[in-house]
Amino acid sequence: MVNSNLAQVEEVFHVAMSYDPDQRVAYLSRACEGNALLRHEVESLVAASESGSGLLDESAVTLALRVIGSRSDDSMAGREVGFYRIVSCLGQGGMGTVYLAEDLRLNRKVALKFLSSDFISDTWAKRQLIREAQAVAMLDHPNICPVYGFEEIGEYSFIVMQYIEGETLATLIRRDALKSSQIVPLAQQIASALGNAHAHGIIHRDIKPKNIMVTPSGQVKVLDFGLAKTMPKNLEDATESISQLSNNGLLVGTIAYMSPEQLRGEKLDYRSDIFSMGTVLYEMACGRNPFAHKADSRASKSNAEVISAIMSGEPQSLRQVSISCPRGVDQIVNKCLRKERAERYQSAAELLIDLDNLQKGIFLPSRVNSYLTVRLAAMAAVLLLAVFVGSFIYQRWTSAGHTLAILPIVCDDATTKAQCMGPAMTEGLMRTLSRRNGLRVTSSQVTPSLFGPNAASPQKAGRDLNADLVMFGKITRGEQGTIFTIRVERVTDGKRIWENNYRLNPDKVSILQQRVSLETAFELQLPTNEDDKTLFELVAADENLNTEAYKLYLQGRKAWAIDNFRRATELDPTYAEAYAGIADCYVLMSSVAFGSLAGPDAMPRAEWSAREALKFGDNLAESHNAYGSVLLKGYWDWENAEKEFQKAILINPDYQPAHLNYSNLLAITGRMQEALRESELAVKGDPFSGTAIMNYCRTQYQAGQFNEADACLDRLAADQPNLAGGKYMHGIIYIALGRIQEATQIYEEIYSKDKAYGGAMLGYTYGLSGRRADAERILNEMQEYQKQHYLPDQELGVIYLGMNDLDHAFPLLRKAVEERFPPAQAFFCSPSFDRLRADPRFPELAKEVRLPFRPPASSAPVSSPDR
Repeated sequence: MVNSNLAQVEEVFHVAMSYDPDQRVAYLSRACEGNALLRHEVESLVAASESGSGLLDESAVTLALRVIGSRSDDSMAGREVGFYRIVSCLGQGGMGTVYLAEDLRLNRKVALKFLSSDFISDTWAKRQLIREAQAVAMLDHPNICPVYGFEEIGEYSFIVMQYIEGETLATLIRRDALKSSQIVPLAQQIASALGNAHAHGIIHRDIKPKNIMVTPSGQVKVLDFGLAKTMPKNLEDATESISQLSNNGLLVGTIAYMSPEQLRGEKLDYRSDIFSMGTVLYEMACGRNPFAHKADSRASKSNAEVISAIMSGEPQSLRQVSISCPRGVDQIVNKCLRKERAERYQSAAELLIDLDNLQKGIFLPSRVNSYLTVRLAAMAAVLLLAVFVGSFIYQRWTSAGHTLAILPIVCDDATTKAQCMGPAMTEGLMRTLSRRNGLRVTSSQVTPSLFGPNAASPQKAGRDLNADLVMFGKITRGEQGTIFTIRVERVTDGKRIWENNYRLNPDKVSILQQRVSLETAFELQLPTNEDDKTLFELVAADENLNTEAYKLYLQGRKAWAIDNFRRATELDPTYAEAYAGIADCYVLMSSVAFGSLAGPDAMPRAEWSAREALKFGDNLAESHNAYGSVLLKGYWDWENAEKEFQKAILINPDYQPAHLNYSNLLAITGRMQEALRESELAVKGDPFSGTAIMNYCRTQYQAGQFNEADACLDRLAADQPNLAGGKYMHGIIYIALGRIQEATQIYEEIYSKDKAYGGAMLGYTYGLSGRRADAERILNEMQEYQKQHYLPDQELGVIYLGMNDLDHAFPLLRKAVEERFPPAQAFFCSPSFDRLRADPRFPELAKEVRLPFRPPASSAPVSSPDR
C-alpha cells in the first residue's frame, strides 16, 4: 500500500491517545523521528478521533483506514468480474467496498465485497477478508446474511454474499421510522443471530445499527463479520487479550458500542457482544445512543467523553427518555449494560428468553396472561406430585465448603467426536458451578473410563484432584432422544449424593447447565446467591413451571400439589391436566403414606375431578390414567380401569404413570408375567426413576421371585440410598426370605420417625418373631394414635396377623376390603398374605371383589400390604 505501514500507524496512534494533549507532541516527536509521513497520518487520525466525527457509525479500524487511505475507489459500475456484472456501489468503509451485482450464471442479484483499491495488494487485508468469509460460512441462520463464496479473479479478491433489500437499522432509527411494536421482534432476531454465532465460537465484536439490515417484511440480517473472531465456545477458554483479538493493538469495534472490558483492553468473550446489543436496543427504543449523546440534546460527545461514559457512567433511564418505550425493555437493556460481565446475561440464549417472554407478555407480573399462569401453576403441581409419588421422606446429605471435581462428560459410542456435546456441557457446568458460594470447583482434562466393563473409579480421580466430591456424566442417544445423565459421589466412600437424567436439547444447553447448577446447589445445601432468583425464573420458564413451586421441588418439601391444581382450575375451569392432577392427589391421599383422608372421603372427589379431566381432555393420556387410577384404587373396577390405562398408553406410549398403574392392576388380577412386562416398560420409559424401579422390584416379589427382588432392591439402594419406601419394601422381602431380624431393625427405624407408616410392620415383625409383648405394646400405641389421627383399621389387623390371631385380624382386614382401602389389594396377590389366604373365609372375600382366588403357595411368613 502507498501509505505508512498500517500496523505501525495503529500502534503509535493508541500510545499517543494515552497521553494528555500537552504531552502528546513530545511523544510523537520521539516515535515518528525521521518519518514525516507516519507523523502526518497519526496526527490526522488523532484529529479525526478527537473531533467525535463518525463515532456512531464508524469503528476505530474504519476511522483509521478512512483517514489513512489517500485515494478513492474508481467506480466499478458496468464492469464484469468473472461471472458477475457490477451494477452499483452499495457502500464503502474501512478496507472494503460493497457492490450490487448480477450473477450471470444463476440470474440473481448478489452483493460483492471487494478489497478497496488501497488494499488490493495488502497481504494482511486479504487475509482478513478471507477470515470474514470463513467465519460467516460457518453460520446458517435466517438472521445472518449468508456468504455464497469467496472468489479470486485476477487482481480482485471478493466475498459473494446474499443481496438484501431494505434499510439498515441505523437508517430506520435516524428516520424515526421504528414503531414501538417492532422493537422487541427485531431485538429477538438480533439476539437469535448472535446466539447462533456464539454457538459456533464466533464473537462479532462490532454489533451496531449500521451492521444490521431490516428487510421490508421486517426480517433482520446481521452483516459485516469483518472484525469477527473465532473463539472457544466456553468462557473459561476465551482467554485471549485484546491485543490478540485485534490486529497489532488496534481497539476493534465502534467506540460508542464497545463494552467496558473492550475499552480497557481486557480479555473478551461473548458477553462483550451482549453489551453492544444492549446499546443497540437502547438506541432502538429511544432513538439515541446511551453513551454518545449528551443528556440535554442529540449533540454527540467527544471520544474521551464517550469512553468515560461507558467505563463509569450510567445512561439515562429509558423510561425517562422515551415514554413510548415498551414496558420491560428497560429492564432487559439495564441487564445488558451492566459494567461487570458476570452481572449481564451470560449468553445470547438467556437474553433471547427474556425477549421471548416479553413479546409473549409474561416478562412483568402486571402483564402475565392468566391463561399462562394457569399452566405454570399446574405444571408446577405436576412436578411436585412426581416427587410425592416417589418419596415422602426426603433426606439430604449436607455439608459446607466442598471441593467438587468435575470430570469430562463423555458420549456413547454411537456419537461421533464432532457430534459430542460433552466438552461443551463440561465447560458450561464448570462455569456455572464455579460461581457458587461454598463450592470450589476443580477439573481434569483427562477423561477416565467411568462406564462399561473396564470402568475406572471416579473416586480416584477425585482424590487426585484433592476434592471431596466428584461429578461425572454421560450423554447417550437412543429412540427416546438424547439423554444426559449426571451423578455426584462422595470421594471418601463412593456414596452417591445425587443423580438425575435429563433430555438434552442442543438448542437449550445453557438452560440445562443452569438447571444442573441449581439442583446441585440444593442437593448439597449450598448457600444461595443473588443470581438464583433469575436462574429459577429462567429454568422454570423453560420448563413451564411456577418458580416458587420449582424451588419447593428442589428443596424436597412435603407440601401437597393439590393447592396448585385447584388454583389452576379456578383460573381456567376447562383445564383438563389440572383436574387429572387433582384426581391423582386424592387417590394418593387415601393411603397411609401420603395423606389423611379415608377412601370414602377421598375417592368421590377424585372421581369427580377425573371425570372433569375426561370432559375437557378426552385426548390426553393424563386424563385416562387419572380416571383409571380412580377406578383401580377407589372402586376396584378392574375391567374398566384396564380399558382406561390401555387408552392412556395408546395416546402416549411413553407415559410412565400409565404403565406403572397398569402393571399393578395386572399383578392384582393374577397376570404376573404381563405385570412384569408392563413394569419393565415403566422402567424403560425412565431408567433412573426410583419409583419405577421399586415398582419392578415389587412385581418380582409378587411373582414369587424373592431372590431377584432382593437383588433388585440392593441395586436400587446403592444407586438411590435415600429413596423413600425403599427400606420399607426391602423389609417385606427380608420377611419373605426368612430374615426377620433384619426386617425388624428396618421397621424400628421407620417407626421412630413415623408411627403411622411404620407401626403396623413393626408390630407384625415382633409378633412373627415371638415377641408378643412388644407386638401388643405397639398395638396399644397404635390404638391410642388412632384416637387422634386418621389410621385405617387394616394397620391394626396386620399386627394381629403377625401374632397369628386371625379371629381378630380377619374382621379388620375384611373391613379394609369393604371400604376399598387401596393397599388392601395386596391381600389378593402378595405372597406375604399366604397365611391370610389359607383362612377358609378368604375365597368368599375374593369372590366378592371379583378377583381370582390365589391359593397360598407355601406356609411362608406373612407380611403387610405393599403400601
